[in-house]
Amino acid sequence: MRANHPLVLLLGLLGLIPFLVCGYLACAWRDPADARALIALIAYGAVILSFLGGVHWGFALAEQPGVLAALPVPAAERSAEKARIGLGVVPSLLGWIAVLVAVLVPAPVLALCVLIVGFIATMAAEHGAHRRGWMPQRYLWLRWVLTIVTLAILITTAVLRVAGARIIL
Repeated sequence: MRANHPLVLLLGLLGLIPFLVCGYLACAWRDPADARALIALIAYGAVILSFLGGVHWGFALAEQPGVLAALPVPAAERSAEKARIGLGVVPSLLGWIAVLVAVLVPAPVLALCVLIVGFIATMAAEHGAHRRGWMPQRYLWLRWVLTIVTLAILITTAVLRVAGARIIL
């Protein structure tokens, strides 16, 4: 299925709704509900980062039959496979760290910063993967759009929480 397929576009855009709702709620009120919304925002960000890491595994497994079938693969391709699969785990680890920081420390603004770094790093890694021919352009443009909106929400939430400001609509 292409990245510009209507269902892919629809589901990608719908995936922004939890970011929008939780980000708004985390910045709109100053009672226990905003703390829950902030934790929900961090948890959802962690889940999405894990999903993005899984995408790298999917591309690597689909394009490199040696990974699945244990066929002989040239050393250079094996090295690329290992890098792709290894890098696919990093977003999940960053998301997990963000949840731990939010819940155990607790430092939800720091957790938001971990997510922000995770999304930026994932976007940079995807751009590099595209330059190496590991990711199609049609996927990359969708990721950029969704990630920019996600980053805007996470950054705005972090700044407003630090400033003690509220959004009132």
